[in-house]
Amino acid sequence: MLGNNKSTTRSFDEKERLAELHALKILDTPADKYFDRYTRLVAEILRVPMVAVALIDKDREWIKSAVSVELGDKPLETSFSVHALDKDILEVPDTLEDDVFRDHPAVVEAPFIRFYMGTVLCGPTGQPLGTLCIMDTQSRYFSRLQRAWLVTFGHMIQELIIHDHVLINARQEAEQTARRNAVTGLPDQKLFVSTLNHLINLSKQEQNYLAILYVRLNKVDEINRVYSRAIRDAMLRRLAERLIANDISTLTVGHLSQTCFGAVIPLYVLDAIFDVVAPIADKLKNPIEVEEVTIHPDIDVGISLAPVDGLTSEELLANASAALEAPESLHSGLHIFSHDVEQKVLRRDTIAQHLESALLNHQLDNHYQPLVAIDGSHIVGFEALARWQDAELGNVSPADFVPIAGKNSKLSRLLTKWSLMTVCGQSKQWPEKTGDVPLRIAINVLPTQFLENGFVSFVLGTLEEYGLAPERLTLELTEDSILANINKATQVMEELRDHNIQISLDDFGTGYSSLSYLKDLPLDTLKIDKTFIDDLTEDSRSANLVAGIIRIAHDLKIKVVAEGVEHEAQRALLQELGCDVIQGYLYSRPVAFDDALKLLNNWPPADDC
Repeated sequence: MLGNNKSTTRSFDEKERLAELHALKILDTPADKYFDRYTRLVAEILRVPMVAVALIDKDREWIKSAVSVELGDKPLETSFSVHALDKDILEVPDTLEDDVFRDHPAVVEAPFIRFYMGTVLCGPTGQPLGTLCIMDTQSRYFSRLQRAWLVTFGHMIQELIIHDHVLINARQEAEQTARRNAVTGLPDQKLFVSTLNHLINLSKQEQNYLAILYVRLNKVDEINRVYSRAIRDAMLRRLAERLIANDISTLTVGHLSQTCFGAVIPLYVLDAIFDVVAPIADKLKNPIEVEEVTIHPDIDVGISLAPVDGLTSEELLANASAALEAPESLHSGLHIFSHDVEQKVLRRDTIAQHLESALLNHQLDNHYQPLVAIDGSHIVGFEALARWQDAELGNVSPADFVPIAGKNSKLSRLLTKWSLMTVCGQSKQWPEKTGDVPLRIAINVLPTQFLENGFVSFVLGTLEEYGLAPERLTLELTEDSILANINKATQVMEELRDHNIQISLDDFGTGYSSLSYLKDLPLDTLKIDKTFIDDLTEDSRSANLVAGIIRIAHDLKIKVVAEGVEHEAQRALLQELGCDVIQGYLYSRPVAFDDALKLLNNWPPADDC
């Protein structure tokens, strides 16, 4: 009996087989990190000491990649794989109990093989080239699942061979399937999906799990714009290298688009999903040094599970992508797919569709929240905040529609235009006494709009159209608006300030905050985010941090506004720390325009309010 072989046999012409093997030009080639990665994964997942990609030439066995097996030429008489060419898979559980192999040179002499299993690797036209084989010095009896894993890895290596050495006359399907991204060398989406299909089929048969990761790199265009395309591409290559590194057990990785990677991870227990994926996400987020530039990758990972979240590669990839719209898990940047996520995606798309019409038809309203002098004596200005009540969607929170507008240049432009025109149109109704410090109205500007060419001209033209003095307007920017392209942002800010329009940095402390860049920015106001204010009176560290921010800002001639002030004790402590202005529910929620006018005319509020 020749091993424990229950597979089908194949027929082939030795001359044609050798012709295809030589045409592939894979013999006598250098070591390849992609082949080596697969052999290491086979050794790890199947827990075997020896793995090899063995190619059978006319009078030799040539080892392309291996774990604990010497690379290069070996005599055919020492080869097990030569006996597997006419089969799909050859398994010899115990060589000493096998009539064919008990006296084999590799059994009675080093490396003293006691167990062998090899799955045949075929070329583009189906000719057997060699095997992906595993060996041990102990007898082994593998389960059907373990055999299936070996066959699956064999398919991956087979596709790798076909891709790297495409025959001139190879089938068009093989040529189209075997493609790689020009920048990273990773499989493109079509090749990634082909491999994923093999893994999904195995998952279906054995009722095991796969975690499909949709890795999105944010702010790629900004990196390209601020630095260069070369640095962007170098960063993408580093991320690709991290995804295929030896310490990450990805079964396959693909470069699906300029900003997105795909990866598949074996998962044996659903509860272990974060234990498996979180270290991968953390590794991807580590700083990247490229040509003396340090980049901190902004990564989000959407996760779907096979077969729980889908039975096809299309479903699973779509669901992993949709998961990116879900709130973050307890692990930063990780998002798990669920049907709730699917509903959220549908609502997001509906919001985007309705928002354009709502802006064009002036169906939004501005509410105004007062900015109050630290002693509560008077209102120094208002912040205009968009509100939207849609006939079909109901009340749509700014937390929902503003981020959607921020990712769409057209919606961003429409929202900024609507906000500025609405504020300017209502400006003449605000009471103002001669000699008073101008009552300033602040509007929020989205990053995409602020950095767009012609933004300053647009603002000045709108002010002139409505007759609003520039010193009555404050533009609130987020850190993203500035740090996306700090040089251009600084230039735009200086142009605006030259026309007496003030600039306020909103939500300070929630992004890549650095006090060091404040000295180079032409800012008038810095707004400390509510998260720093919430624990102000209970946490001395928060108080010390806020005090430090106020002191540094004042040294730079920047006024400070504290956001989210809700209690008198917070206001009193902020006054003690030197804060200039407060904003929050202590005095008023955002209110409609008419109510804001009443608030201003009747200030200060009654003691019982």
